[in-house]
Amino acid sequence: MKNSLTTNNDYIKYSELDEFIKNLEKNQSSTENCPVFLFPSLKPKKVFSETAKFCNENIFIIKRNLLSLFGLPSYGVHCNVWRKHKDKFIIYFAKRAKKLKSFPCYIDNTVAGGQPTNLSIFENLKKEAYEEAGISGKYLKKVQRGNIVSYFHNNNDDFISAVIFNYHLNKVDELELKNIDGEVESFFSLTLENIYKLLEKNQLKPNCIIPILDFILLNDYHFLSKGTIVEIKKILRLDE
Repeated sequence: MKNSLTTNNDYIKYSELDEFIKNLEKNQSSTENCPVFLFPSLKPKKVFSETAKFCNENIFIIKRNLLSLFGLPSYGVHCNVWRKHKDKFIIYFAKRAKKLKSFPCYIDNTVAGGQPTNLSIFENLKKEAYEEAGISGKYLKKVQRGNIVSYFHNNNDDFISAVIFNYHLNKVDELELKNIDGEVESFFSLTLENIYKLLEKNQLKPNCIIPILDFILLNDYHFLSKGTIVEIKKILRLDE
């Protein structure tokens, strides 16, 4: 078993990298496979077909929990569920279950999940929407597609590069949010103006502010100054 990699002119041989990753994966419990594309981690691939199988044009496949080890970008779908009451936007949130290894009990978007290789982006949205919030496909026919946002940050000793496919669903009265897969403890809602309270208490899962900002840009941001909107667009790197 190879425990190290050799290089030639500062490049790792692909055959050795492939073998190295396979040896690492033998001890990993994750069953979710993720594609790696021929793009830099700081400028990951962001242009995809919403309906095509996601692993098209990948250069290799890797377990999700090994992506950060190599600084490779992960992909995921997030969906805000919202409704409007009079002149107020109401946003629904999910409280993550205690049993989760990452960010247990933190507040998450209503729907959020990693993008695997075997599904298209929209198929994965339908899968995650049902598993996490009991939202069946018929409710997603009018879902609003948001921006595709890439971001990166450090989490403990890991470098995280990621891309979020943002969606926004206007909740109809008959839709009752109900977790199916056991990964959500409860659901609750807040007015858009009061979301800052979650940030003040450090209760919001870090990347979940991205879909919220995306929702604000696409729908209503009268309470924000033009300068703030410009800064948000810079943070979300929407001009790249």
